[in-house]
Amino acid sequence: MPQEWAGESGRDRAVERYVQELLVRRPGSRPELPATLLLGPRGSGKTTVLRHLADWARRAPVARLDLAALGQEGRKPLDVLAALVFQLNEKKKDFTRLRFPAFGLLTIAVAAQMEAADRDAAVRQMEAALVGPPSSRSDVINQLATYAATVLGAPTAVTAALPLLPEWRRHWARLRVRWQLARIRRRSRGAGSVDGFLIDLNQRYGDREEAERQRAEAVLFDAFLDDLRRSYGSRGGDKRRTTQCLVLLDNVDSPLGNDFLKALLDARRKAGAPDPLLVLATAGSYPAALEGFAFGGPRRTGALPGRWPAQEEKFVPEPIVTGLVVGRLRDLARHEVEQQAKEVLRSAGRRVPVPAADNGVQWLGWVVHELTRGHPAGTAQLLEALLECPGEAAWEARLRQVLQSSSGLVDALLERLLPIEASGELAQALARAAAAVDLAQTQAGRVLWDESSARVQEEFADFCTDVLRTMHLDSGDEGFDGPSETPHPLLRLLLLCRLAAVPEPDVGTGGDGGTTDGASGMRGWRAVHAALRERAAASGEQATAAYHALASGDLAAAAAYLDEAFDRLAPEDWCAELCRLRRAPLPPAGGALDRPLWERYERLVDHLGDGAVEQRLRTITRLLAAVWIGPEPPDDPRTDRIGDPYRDPLGDPAAELYGEIQARFHTLAVHADSVPWTSALLRKAKQYGKEPWL
Repeated sequence: MPQEWAGESGRDRAVERYVQELLVRRPGSRPELPATLLLGPRGSGKTTVLRHLADWARRAPVARLDLAALGQEGRKPLDVLAALVFQLNEKKKDFTRLRFPAFGLLTIAVAAQMEAADRDAAVRQMEAALVGPPSSRSDVINQLATYAATVLGAPTAVTAALPLLPEWRRHWARLRVRWQLARIRRRSRGAGSVDGFLIDLNQRYGDREEAERQRAEAVLFDAFLDDLRRSYGSRGGDKRRTTQCLVLLDNVDSPLGNDFLKALLDARRKAGAPDPLLVLATAGSYPAALEGFAFGGPRRTGALPGRWPAQEEKFVPEPIVTGLVVGRLRDLARHEVEQQAKEVLRSAGRRVPVPAADNGVQWLGWVVHELTRGHPAGTAQLLEALLECPGEAAWEARLRQVLQSSSGLVDALLERLLPIEASGELAQALARAAAAVDLAQTQAGRVLWDESSARVQEEFADFCTDVLRTMHLDSGDEGFDGPSETPHPLLRLLLLCRLAAVPEPDVGTGGDGGTTDGASGMRGWRAVHAALRERAAASGEQATAAYHALASGDLAAAAAYLDEAFDRLAPEDWCAELCRLRRAPLPPAGGALDRPLWERYERLVDHLGDGAVEQRLRTITRLLAAVWIGPEPPDDPRTDRIGDPYRDPLGDPAAELYGEIQARFHTLAVHADSVPWTSALLRKAKQYGKEPWL
């Protein structure tokens, strides 16, 4: 189990500070506490953040529930609310215990073995009392307390719910009734379980009584909030209670989560009065309950609210409607990954050789961040896998080993990142789509869909249109200005590893060269890029055709495109094209990465030979080969915001080719014989002036 690093990143601490500012309460204050929805794709650390916050706030009234897990157990919103109440009711050392007389007595009446007509009457009486004068509420509570003190059926429901009620000395029911309940509590201490109570509660309503259940649920939500307001509203409660109640709800986009979220927001809006409930909910997709106008309106096309501002260490969610704000969990920044890398190097100890770079922590943090782009689950699992490699292996070898196509890490991360409901056919389609520049290119033509059924194409369309679930990068995120149709870089890297695992046919076989794996019906690396290249060329998209030519190993064709573009593009535009091409995925090379770097580089350009190749084309070819193998340099916002986030530093993790790249830029600059060209090329050369991890 990889280390979770919960609460250690600046991101998590920013969410913690946000919660703390709202959680701390001053006497006499009645703030409007919004429900906060925290959006994040799979593996973004939503559950980890909630687990950290629950531990951090353990001395205050806090409840944490996984609504997806409860839904799989067949629970209903009524059960979730009861579990929530029991957690808030737990005894705290420094906090006066919360009591829920209205909720507790009504649930006893609902869960105990009483006639359905009487049960429904009790619900209706409480419903009227909650909106009526205080005296009517007292009358209903006395009636329910009398019933609870004498009920013989469903003992679990009575004994488990008794701790929700105030002490018998308090003036909330008639004296004799309080004595009877206190006697029951003393006799049955420890006899009732919360799980048993929830079972009894859930069994009281069958499917044929769904309308009655929903009515009871609505009234119980109202009673719950009314109890909370009264606990904090009394003179003693106002002085003693220094924090609000923190409720942490995971997976509110699940079916049960949607129902519970809607019921809770409905109850808060119906009450029209502040309550001390601080709700932080997480979701891996936009909850259906929020699609309706009353909850904030339909989603904006292609985007979700609450994007984390670039370079911000303060979590500032976006208001949607009164009482609801939405925020997004960002990926980890490079300095946060470096901190984790520091801990990993320390854990490795002396049994593992230190990285060859001068600053091993910065180097390992940089290379891991380049590969994962800060994806929390991906970063944690990759670092964990590096520690599990044989002790004598160097760190560069470890990185290449754990990211091989056959590595268990690749399969584990794909299972973690892909949608839960993704079929095997969809995973194959996504592996082919990863070869494209973006998902729009994949959808535009049918060159990659020959073997796919209509159902798989529909799955793929759903994948592409769900911005959060597919882990897209938002338009406007730092470093990218392309469309929000690019999978997360880590997901794309892993899918390309899967594509590389498809066996390539022997050259010379019949038909199309046998470019489809017969066992899986899946095209291999060369066939996919060839199809995309052919389509791009037919559409007049020469830049995209050059991109796929390079990805399939045709360096000469890609360099020829750059050489031709040198005469027709402005300097900055040409540099941007070079940047686009250098991000073409390196083809699977088998054991080629075990060869010395310079040998691999010279093999790429050996087609130049000693023949009569024009000098500029020769220089551009060598430049393109070096920047393609080499890692990304520090970002240059004038040329690098191209919308393609793919990065793979493992071709040259020590940046040994940076000197060669600088030399080729200088050669081009000298022969350009143009001030704008010379200035632009020298700026690019300077970009490769130092190691990218410094």
